[in-house]
Amino acid sequence: MWRWAGNEPPQLHLLMQSHILLLTLFAFFVSLVFAVIAKDSVPEQLRFGGLLFGGFLLSAFVLGWLMYPFPL
Repeated sequence: MWRWAGNEPPQLHLLMQSHILLLTLFAFFVSLVFAVIAKDSVPEQLRFGGLLFGGFLLSAFVLGWLMYPFPL
């Protein structure tokens, strides 16, 4: 999951190798902010945030799967 960059000391440079973790963190925080802004009650916020989070992850995986055959 983590890889050291070059010969630097470990605490200076860490490179992320898992894009899925970054995607999940981004989807979580964006969903959290959108849910808090859009809905008033906590149960509505939880439901809306969960739907957004799932939608973000599902759409990212579907788009990644559809783009897989195309070369860069």
